[in-house]
Amino acid sequence: MKQAEVPFDKQVIDDIVKQQEVNPERCSIRELKRLVDKIEEKLGVRFIRMEFGIPGFKTNSTAIEAEKEALSKKEISNQYPPTEGIPSLKEEAAIFIKKFLGIDVTPECCVPTCGAMHGGFLSQAVVGYIHPKKRVILFLDPGFPVNKMQNRFLGLECDSIDFYSKRGEALVKAVETRFQKGDVAGFLYSNPNNPTWITHTEQELRGFGRVLTQHDGIAIEDLAYFGMDFKEGYEKPGVPPYPPTIARYTENYILLLSSSKIFSYAGQRIGVAVLSPKLFHWKSDALEKRFGFKSVAHSLIHSGIYCTTSGVSHAPQWGLKALLEKANQGNWNFLGELKEYQRRARFMKKIFQENGFRLAYDEIGKPLNDGFYFTYNYPGINNTDLAMEQLYYGWSSLSLIETGAKETGGFRACVSLVDESQFDTLRYRLRRFHEDHG
Repeated sequence: MKQAEVPFDKQVIDDIVKQQEVNPERCSIRELKRLVDKIEEKLGVRFIRMEFGIPGFKTNSTAIEAEKEALSKKEISNQYPPTEGIPSLKEEAAIFIKKFLGIDVTPECCVPTCGAMHGGFLSQAVVGYIHPKKRVILFLDPGFPVNKMQNRFLGLECDSIDFYSKRGEALVKAVETRFQKGDVAGFLYSNPNNPTWITHTEQELRGFGRVLTQHDGIAIEDLAYFGMDFKEGYEKPGVPPYPPTIARYTENYILLLSSSKIFSYAGQRIGVAVLSPKLFHWKSDALEKRFGFKSVAHSLIHSGIYCTTSGVSHAPQWGLKALLEKANQGNWNFLGELKEYQRRARFMKKIFQENGFRLAYDEIGKPLNDGFYFTYNYPGINNTDLAMEQLYYGWSSLSLIETGAKETGGFRACVSLVDESQFDTLRYRLRRFHEDHG
């Protein structure tokens, strides 16, 4: 099939950008999506869409059937869901944490939320008010920008550390130095990292854990991409090695599990916040003053969840319970199925690098694993110009500036919506770009 010629009509694209009143280097994911939708509609072309981190696969039918059964046979549609979650989901979540992370928690510690984003919102709200004089949530940059938006919405304070030139002991030292100021209540980061796809090492996590324990800080560890760095062995329930987690190195943690990426279940907005047994029973006079409950658990569940959603919808809880149960019993290799993302990333990185692009982030002394995201830049073209130029050449991705990157430019590419049928188009457009800019 004949390729659409690039660059596209630059004047038309410039006009649409102006009409939409957005800056492609600094706009949010949804603003960028809306912009590219308008360009596609106006020009009658199809972009290579890499801006939106959404699943590229269908949901396993087990969840759909479980929801149907819950609605038809359990007749749940006229019942409010329990605020703390249905017991069977909580039980399967605790088993999942044990089998796939090697961490012991009780079912009561596993609290269903409307996705990891809702879990992050509730966690910041509670952690940010445990201590009477600590209001800062510390972030690692680059990171998921909505978490900082939540921080502002909650009236908390934030600070961040860019890890581009700080890894290993240097990163631990930077985190420790910031905690020594005495105003940090929580520490929020994703692992694997969105957007860079780096994975924090055991050395780093051990150091973070020591700092958190020493300074009474609480980790909020976003595991939305749990196991998706695809190291060998992760997909075997109950068998090491396990994905890395802060939960091995401190009792001061909340883990955020999401069903969106690992189970391709994004539309039902369900995840699980996993509190450590110690944190679940942690009591604070400051919490009682703020939320009317002394304990972390009651503040998060009976204040946070109750006043935001009144509980996660019944049917998705039964759907997620069925997926966890299937994985726990060893009847579903969900991580094995997701390795298609790994294959796509490997091909796409190769195409970018063959055409003059560089990967913006690597692991410590070695290449990143292939997975859901990768980052890139182009030597000699600054971030502002590249944000526009890639629109002219027919692909879209998120600027790292929007994710808090301070020490490097570049863009995050998500591989989930780019299938093999588009590889030739991607190769052609990047080659044309390289010929015009190299």
